[in-house]
Amino acid sequence: MGLEFQSPRFAGDSLLLEILNDPDTGTLKLGPGSPPESVKRLQKALFDLQWPQEVDTPITDESQFVIGIYGPVTTKAVTKFKTQYDIHFPPDEPTGFIDGFAGPRTLRLLDKQCVLFDECDAALAQKAAEVFAAQGIRHDGPTLPSRGWNGATRIQTGAGASITSGLWFKPNLGAFQVAAPFLRPYIIDDDGENGQLGWPFTDAITGGDGITRQEFLGGELMLENGVVTPLLGNPPAIEFADPSF
Repeated sequence: MGLEFQSPRFAGDSLLLEILNDPDTGTLKLGPGSPPESVKRLQKALFDLQWPQEVDTPITDESQFVIGIYGPVTTKAVTKFKTQYDIHFPPDEPTGFIDGFAGPRTLRLLDKQCVLFDECDAALAQKAAEVFAAQGIRHDGPTLPSRGWNGATRIQTGAGASITSGLWFKPNLGAFQVAAPFLRPYIIDDDGENGQLGWPFTDAITGGDGITRQEFLGGELMLENGVVTPLLGNPPAIEFADPSF
């Protein structure tokens, strides 16, 4: 039985499936002149994962990148992606070269990352909708205007002008809101999920004592009488899928 795509982004495209199942001969790949619909699927994945923003002349407008033409910018974006993950050819030669074509290993890794990205996107959209509903704000299809992908599946967003907060998501953990009082202590003072507190795994909760607490993998933040205090502690025993690729 051959390989199948896990992400619906690529499913149903016979050419991409053929490339995915090529034993890395270097002959099957996407490149200049490839069919537009297959190229668009590749470009959409690259754009959502922010690779066109990494080229020397960054492109932030999706309509300027997802066009079905495998041109110089797509070549540069693919090259950046493959350089990041050392996808060289021949695959068994450490000194092999890295080109701008999208072959089986490139598609395999993009497929894996898109599964995580879309899981993240859906979870955060649902969380944003909950935040709006809790505020009594009518909002048709909450958007996530500030996306960031760093391989660990983190997205931070201010979910509308009337809600000052951030949303974080991690596979096997879930999506949580970091509310306004905790944003600066968490992001600026502790470097967000990369700091000592790590990822949030609860929303902020105000107890009967009037103290608001939010738990993170490395401790908690506590708000009492307008003062936020970080309390570091032992992380809970939670296992995660490996997002490092």
